[in-house]
Amino acid sequence: MQDVPRTQEAAKAAVAEIKKELGDDFAVERLNDVFFIACNDTAWSFDKYKGTINRVYAFLTSTYLKTKPTKPLRVYLFRDKESYDSYVKKSSGREPTTPFGFYLAGERKMVMNISTGTGTLAHELVHPLLAEDFPDVPAWFNEGFASLFEMSETNRDGRIVGLVNWRLPGLQQAMRKGTAISLPDLVKTNLAQFYADNTGVNYATARYLIYWLQEKELLLAFYNEFKATVKVDGTGRNALETVTGKKLDEFEPEWREFVKKLEYRR
Repeated sequence: MQDVPRTQEAAKAAVAEIKKELGDDFAVERLNDVFFIACNDTAWSFDKYKGTINRVYAFLTSTYLKTKPTKPLRVYLFRDKESYDSYVKKSSGREPTTPFGFYLAGERKMVMNISTGTGTLAHELVHPLLAEDFPDVPAWFNEGFASLFEMSETNRDGRIVGLVNWRLPGLQQAMRKGTAISLPDLVKTNLAQFYADNTGVNYATARYLIYWLQEKELLLAFYNEFKATVKVDGTGRNALETVTGKKLDEFEPEWREFVKKLEYRR
């Protein structure tokens, strides 16, 4: 794939190509040089979605990510289930596997049913940006970190802070039933294992491990340590033990008690 358009003419050509693919119902704009955003929602809503992209992109690239994208990223935002489903069926020949949205790494394209909320947009946006800076990232951290932004707020310092969200009750229930995955087992999961039948609990466990690190003010240190040592330990276990100063088996009980005390208010 070519690098991001360097001239106004090249950018206009990219916009025209997207409009040809999606139709006249879609507004298409270039944002931060890298993103080409297409949306068939109202102008007011489109501005809100662009604000979400700007906010997440600015925070991640100023705090965590040292490598910025050099190739364009397309963001397709569909206002409702009908237009989302229709596009997915037309472009892939099959029904969507998720009602929310997904990222196609090979095409560098995000496709979203934006009626499900901007949390989906924030989550999916993390994946291509994280892949640029941390290409060896395992599934558990990739999804746990992205899930942190599903429900978040910007504090007075300009930092985006993840909040307790809808994934919590399922994790707490799994803990009560004894069906929750352990942290040592979570970080050992490969791609297929993470996205297996227990994927909902795996997502929640990863998210609330990341959330715990955030609340302990250890998340940035962990990210930097993990990225620096991933060739030695691709699971992240060593990095977790380094930044916490404890063995994983030792701090897991503390983490579980922390999760059990959290409350999700709808």
